[in-house]
Amino acid sequence: MKLFVLAAVLAVAAAAPSRSYAAPTYAPKVYQILKQEAELRDDQSYDSHFETENGIYASESGRPVEGYGDDEESYDVNGQFSYTGDDGVVYKVVYVANGNGFQPQGAHLPTPVPTEYPTPEASDDDDDEEEERYEAPEEEDDDDEAPAGYYQPQYERVIVGYRPRYQ
Repeated sequence: MKLFVLAAVLAVAAAAPSRSYAAPTYAPKVYQILKQEAELRDDQSYDSHFETENGIYASESGRPVEGYGDDEESYDVNGQFSYTGDDGVVYKVVYVANGNGFQPQGAHLPTPVPTEYPTPEASDDDDDEEEERYEAPEEEDDDDEAPAGYYQPQYERVIVGYRPRYQ
């Protein structure tokens, strides 16, 4: 019996493919920076831009503004960048980053869908108007009839479980 098991293991080992795969090596291409400039002025405003040999270009300028806290400084930033995608198309993004957040614009970026209905305005004058409150409809004691527009199933007992019966 042991000899049979040993023979089966040897047969499986001999039948296994003897391929050896070398792990792929990925050497990222390092692109040269063609131009890079940065200027920080005494008032803490700045300008910077760079360009690489594979077509990436970025420029940005910022100026300090009063921040959101007591001692916190923030920046108003304007900038743009462009690059060539894998599909060969040059993508360009122009952006503003300020107290209203990061606001990019580009032909390839999705735009928000306009809403069909305008947003209602909320008034701050609660004293002049009476408050409108939601009141639940009165409950009816008759369980057989549902109000118009409601489809409430009635359940009937079957051999196993319950089966809904619609009117």
